[in-house]
Amino acid sequence: MTFTRSKIYRIFSIIAVVAVMVIIFSLSAQNSTDSKETSTIVGGFLSVFFKGDIPQEELRTFAHFCEYALLGFLMYNAFCSFRIKLAPVTSVFAAFLYALSDEIHQIFVDGRAFQLQDLAVDLCGIISGMLLIFIIFTTINKIVMHRKTVSE
Repeated sequence: MTFTRSKIYRIFSIIAVVAVMVIIFSLSAQNSTDSKETSTIVGGFLSVFFKGDIPQEELRTFAHFCEYALLGFLMYNAFCSFRIKLAPVTSVFAAFLYALSDEIHQIFVDGRAFQLQDLAVDLCGIISGMLLIFIIFTTINKIVMHRKTVSE
């Protein structure tokens, strides 16, 4: 079996999606005490970086947004690598289903709960990440097409 560049790209795209899902799952599996400790550590690092304290609630909301923006970005990339025509819709739907399953998972974790607000933030992150890579791909395609027409 020969591996073409596109097959290797697909494999790495899938690995990246699964890796982010594993990270999200492991963070959601933390009980409330461990989760707050993780947020405190990250918040301490960011407060040094941004030279100011970041309230715990805003930090946690921003973390939800970022992790799901990354998932939306990577999901869209993975679906595009398989040349799926409805990649934007498919990637948002698949990532949202994962976010929903993640919130359900938290029901069974000590001190954690299903929160519709988190699910809404996750969806905003997913859409933002997907739109970012969509804009990047569109821009790259326009540049490539422009260079082809100029060189002809």
